[in-house]
Amino acid sequence: MSSLIYFIVALAILITVHEFGHFWVARRCGVKVLKFSIGFGKPIWQRRGKDGTDYVLALIPLGGYVKMLDEREGKVDESELDSAFNRKSLAARTAVVAAGPLANIIFAIAAYWLIFVIGVAGLRSIVGDVKMDSPAAYANLQVGDEIAAVNGHKTPTWTSVHNALMTIAHEGGTANIRVDTAGVETERSIEVPKLDLGVENPRPILTLLGISPIRIDLKPVIGRVVQDMPADKAGLKTGDILLEHDGRVITNWTDWVELIRASSGKSLPILLERDGNQLALTLTPIKSDDNFGQIGASVDASHTTFPEDLKAELRYGPLDAIGRAVATTWQFTSLTVKSIAGMLAGDISSKNIGGPISIAQFAGASGDRGFISFLGFLAVISISLGILNLLPIPVLDGGHLVLFFIEWVKGSPVSEQAQIQGQKIGFLLLMSLMFLAFFNDLSRLFG
Repeated sequence: MSSLIYFIVALAILITVHEFGHFWVARRCGVKVLKFSIGFGKPIWQRRGKDGTDYVLALIPLGGYVKMLDEREGKVDESELDSAFNRKSLAARTAVVAAGPLANIIFAIAAYWLIFVIGVAGLRSIVGDVKMDSPAAYANLQVGDEIAAVNGHKTPTWTSVHNALMTIAHEGGTANIRVDTAGVETERSIEVPKLDLGVENPRPILTLLGISPIRIDLKPVIGRVVQDMPADKAGLKTGDILLEHDGRVITNWTDWVELIRASSGKSLPILLERDGNQLALTLTPIKSDDNFGQIGASVDASHTTFPEDLKAELRYGPLDAIGRAVATTWQFTSLTVKSIAGMLAGDISSKNIGGPISIAQFAGASGDRGFISFLGFLAVISISLGILNLLPIPVLDGGHLVLFFIEWVKGSPVSEQAQIQGQKIGFLLLMSLMFLAFFNDLSRLFG
């Protein structure tokens, strides 16, 4: 139930942001707005504003729209022709259409800014182990070293270290690391391999580099579950508490990981707790690239109380947070574009496309972990929504922008008949994409 509530809240916020972008710029360009609707279908609330716009909250919360005065959609009084969308300049129409996706990107920047100003708590970035013959070992990282910064960006927590290394891994390259060893800071360099977007379940970046965080006896609570991996296929879900394996108590996450790594190809009977009820499942780890077992599930560390001396927080001042927010938004935007391009090229599986069910699950999981986690989820989904709307598909904002580009090149609008045919094709493409997303969701649920 909580997942559904967080899902509706997330959609309401992001759709409102997107449509308000269109609405705000349309008004500034002198276009009369007839209706501003959040959701489709039967209105459950509506009011006409002093500006003559009908503000509507509709029953189906899977989108929204801004209806503008337009001669192509009905007769327009001669006195209002100047405020019709189709009568506006090409630049004005382009600005109105592009404003929705841009509003989503601006929202993401604002969300990340707030996250960095409030601060993100985590585990201090102290190295717990370094694997022999690994990039970390070649960089002379030692157990007990604390990674203070990566490429000039401070990294007080392991989450911030991971994010900084992932940014480099998008293209591959050298990470310049500032290391604090017993109060003495030194500079090290470590080679980071390029992230392979074509791999469905890539090894974690810290594992690839041969680094393990300092060991904390985390409670065995499931966090993120990777789709189509053994944990997902066995029915494990975010928030599950691991209790026993074959009658033996699972006391902490480290013991659980060691069990999984040693059990490739073996069927493991486990007992877990979900929503106050006990549930028995059977799990079969698969062999990883390093010949150890893996299941595709991470820990939810929010259920563990950390020792005070191992707690840290990533926080910036209001001005510094602007730059970090922009950089983080760019990082996720770039990764989203590359992922979409990879899917279109066939380099990345279309199974990665998620629909409303997946979004609801992630919304619920992030919401349960607190405000900062939910805000980060909203930022990522807002970026995805903005980018997807820029795809050159008729009926999406990107499709309209393509028509405006053709109009700019040829010096006249695309014929109305061509636009109608394009709308039909776009609708079919969009329905196909939605069907694929729903199919993937249902496949993950009932596998």
